[in-house]
Amino acid sequence: MQRLAANQEGRANMSSLKRWRQIGQGQFHKWEALGDELEGAWQGTQEGRFGPLGTVETVAGLVTFPLHAALLSRLSSVRVGTEVRIRYTGPQTSKAGRLFKGFEVFVSGTDEVSAFDEQPGQDVTSQEA
Repeated sequence: MQRLAANQEGRANMSSLKRWRQIGQGQFHKWEALGDELEGAWQGTQEGRFGPLGTVETVAGLVTFPLHAALLSRLSSVRVGTEVRIRYTGPQTSKAGRLFKGFEVFVSGTDEVSAFDEQPGQDVTSQEA
């Protein structure tokens, strides 16, 4: 019994050294209205119940949103902590005739993007999904 109590006490002491954050806090944003925007610090991706989710820390707090395929590919090259602006440009049709949700992704002019190769005449701060 003493060993169990010591173990529990040890866990209590160790857990006080960990940094804990409550999950399920913040807002969930659906991309519905043309021109919807989110601006803030990119916090990365996680798996949600129905697919990948992205999180941005805005001035109003954490906002989580579904990552549609084109948006996921754009944001995969953005480093965590980078200031981003994401704008929903509405439903669009691909060359293959499929309907998808279009987005523009911007990063702050001072933040680096890991996977974009700058080419002459191309603005690397704006990427349309």
